[in-house]
Amino acid sequence: MPVEPITARVPSSRVIRATGPVPVALREEIALLDEVFDDVLRSVEGPVVTRPVAWLRDLTVAMHTDRPPDIDAAIEELRGLAPTTARKVARAFTIHCQLMNLAEDRQRIRTLRARGRDGQVVDDAIAAGVAEVTELEGPRDAERLVQRLRIHPVLTAHPTEARRRAVAEALQRIADQMERLDQSEVDDPLAFDVRRRLGEELEALWSTAPFRHERPSPLDEVRRVLAVFDQTLFDLVPEVYREMDRALDPDTAGQRPPLTPAFLRYGSWVGGDRDGNPHVTAKVTQQTLDRQAAQVLARHERDLRDAARRLTVTDRVAPASADLAASLADDRAEFPSRAASLRNTAPDQPHRQKLVFAADRVRARRDETRAGYDHPDELLADLDLVQQSLLEANQVRLAYGEVQNLKWRVETFGFHLAGLELRQHSSVHAAALEELAPEAVGDAEALDRLAREGWPQGTTPTSEQTREVLHTLRVAAKAQHAYGTPACHRYVVSFTRTAADLVAVRALARLAIDEDHWPDVRLDVVGLFETRDDLERAPQVLRELVALPGEREVLDARGGELEVMIGYSDSAKDVGVVSANIALHDVQGQLAQWAREEGLTVTLFHGRGGSLGRGGGPLNRGIRAQAGGSVDGRLKVTEQGEVIFARYRSVPSGRRHLERTTNAVLGASTRHAEQRNIRLAERHRPVADRMAAASQRAYRDLIETEGFAEYFAKVTPYEEIGRMEIGSRPTHRSAARDLSTLRAIPWVFAWSQSRINLPAWFGLGTGLAEIGEDPDMDGLAVLREMRREWPFFASLIENAEMSLAKADETLGRRALDIGERPDLTETIIAEWRRTEHWVLKVTGQDRLLERQSALRSAVALRQPDVDALSLLQLAGLLELRQAGTEEEDLRIDQVKMSVAGLSAGLQNTG
Repeated sequence: MPVEPITARVPSSRVIRATGPVPVALREEIALLDEVFDDVLRSVEGPVVTRPVAWLRDLTVAMHTDRPPDIDAAIEELRGLAPTTARKVARAFTIHCQLMNLAEDRQRIRTLRARGRDGQVVDDAIAAGVAEVTELEGPRDAERLVQRLRIHPVLTAHPTEARRRAVAEALQRIADQMERLDQSEVDDPLAFDVRRRLGEELEALWSTAPFRHERPSPLDEVRRVLAVFDQTLFDLVPEVYREMDRALDPDTAGQRPPLTPAFLRYGSWVGGDRDGNPHVTAKVTQQTLDRQAAQVLARHERDLRDAARRLTVTDRVAPASADLAASLADDRAEFPSRAASLRNTAPDQPHRQKLVFAADRVRARRDETRAGYDHPDELLADLDLVQQSLLEANQVRLAYGEVQNLKWRVETFGFHLAGLELRQHSSVHAAALEELAPEAVGDAEALDRLAREGWPQGTTPTSEQTREVLHTLRVAAKAQHAYGTPACHRYVVSFTRTAADLVAVRALARLAIDEDHWPDVRLDVVGLFETRDDLERAPQVLRELVALPGEREVLDARGGELEVMIGYSDSAKDVGVVSANIALHDVQGQLAQWAREEGLTVTLFHGRGGSLGRGGGPLNRGIRAQAGGSVDGRLKVTEQGEVIFARYRSVPSGRRHLERTTNAVLGASTRHAEQRNIRLAERHRPVADRMAAASQRAYRDLIETEGFAEYFAKVTPYEEIGRMEIGSRPTHRSAARDLSTLRAIPWVFAWSQSRINLPAWFGLGTGLAEIGEDPDMDGLAVLREMRREWPFFASLIENAEMSLAKADETLGRRALDIGERPDLTETIIAEWRRTEHWVLKVTGQDRLLERQSALRSAVALRQPDVDALSLLQLAGLLELRQAGTEEEDLRIDQVKMSVAGLSAGLQNTG
């Protein structure tokens, strides 16, 4: 269909509008937001912006009809748009995507609440997980599993998280206004005021710069991540524990000792991950630790004072126990002015007084005065005193109410908030050892002796890099002394290839930390295995590690607990998604079996990203797809960038995410699930190996084609992403500019921006065809059986299907054509079509997401917006790829804005 010029467009009464099959309540909320945003655009920008927005919106809606417009003509029309106007148009679609995300999050919450009111058990909630384990294992084993449950998300900074904090806060204020409409009776004045405030907030959002003017520092990233704790995590963690407690015994929950421990722990790499990031120094790590501690102590103090204001029970009803009375006497002597104040305001409320004194001790800890708590266990002991005293007075609900929430928060967050994990590349440690002890480089036994016996006197570093390594280790030791061992005791070694790579860290720590403090320092060195070859070597590396006398001694002191990290990003970039996923599944099973044989407890740390090419996709299904025996009640996983803010956008959405995760960990940890997954992996392994080999050949042939790196840089906004002020870490690990040094995160991010999503599916079609077209077997029946029976294979197919559904061949081909390599373009398109063909055949569908109506509706809802942003990005890239382009900076701004919008619209791009 011909494309009319933008200037010929007569704007309709609605500039932005939602399309697609959506629930009535969601449609009404989007309609309200659309109308208000329309008003803002018209009043602030006028037809210069609203005309092309309306034109582009109509065009992208028509793209998916039986009379699609001429896309090439549309791109040419957009190339003629002034770059400042094009940027504003991209901004309008970006904000609309963000508003739809907000509204959709609210719709999910409404749906869950409606099910709860109807008495339904949501199939992936905590209650369903407990019921599943109880049915398969019995109630006693279910309780035992809950007692050893440990779920450990680790928040990481993200070099592609394309939203500044000011924008996130503005969106939260808009969400707060929408919450006002949830009141049972909304009269006209309230509705008018909500609409007025929405207009105010949307105008403020439109006028807020979407990007920083300079690249954020690591401490800026720290502040951004710490905000998530205040906004949601502190509040939702007790709710998750309450739901687990209710699921175990709903009749007595809140009136008995809780049946669930505090099974959540949070970690962070923000301010600790220095792999390839020269901006993260020992000083930054120290500042991060101090800020984390200040934040959690401030929150504990606030919570204690809030609880004290509500705990007004008089001593005539609930007298203080003898232990509480004695403790209060000590408090009064320590804080005489506070004691005098309480004699006037709460003379007959001993439990309230104790919480006030506890808050004062937390404040004293913040101020580093003598009266402060030294350790969170001391605060827990005081809370126990309050709880036990209330129980003695038969105040059961008060004892197991807010006081229990306070205990759970302290147990979860301590005085450190989140365990800050250090990460560095193995080559940096090797360089330090080359300087300090060249004879020990690569010699695990020699390094183990240095770690056990100490270094020769007078050993000193000469290079700045080595001094920085040692300084960082001293910071970790200092943090443990100041804030407790959990504050900073894990050290992740990127690109671990040998046992020497791991023991090197302990040897360097022995040199860095003085002998008086060395016995008190805990250092858990975590190997990160990333490429396929490294993953295959991992079991042997760990066998060699635990055979070393010093390492075995450390392991025994930790009760046989060992942590191993497996990377999803670099392995997929190395050999393709199919081969990488099979290698990851294999190593999970091998490590679980090895740990059982050795009598060890191994926790697998999953380095997953948000994108489907980096181990993303539905986390709960991914957990259930893991190798049999590899979960065993424990999950540790990274959460990154856009994923953090999508999952923890609000307390209800964060709770929903953690409930689904907990459900999956419970279900994957039953003997039934473990044995089933082991059996199915053994049964289907030969077919999986054939698929992996064929897929890897296809993938490696593509990326090893001469000129592919240059082609990649042309067809994606990779270079423009590198110029965005959205992360402190460079996109390459070194100065070299080739695929081998390119970080996996921007590699995946750039392909998703071009609507191709190549890392999430390339090679899968070839792998499926290898089996499906085998004349000696009914290959399609075999593949369908694998999908039906084996959770791992079903998850692989499901993630590829989702990725293909979010890609777009029409737009992707236009991006590929920019590379001016028809041979590479046709190879990619052929594999794209082959993969979609076989995914549909294996799933027995006629179209992608045919059986996932909710996800299909969500994709369709955003499709016009993301298509519009893709067209704007293509137009900008075509202008930039022309030599001598005028207004280059303005075109880059246009592309950057489209990148942010596509991140919001596609949601799992990082």
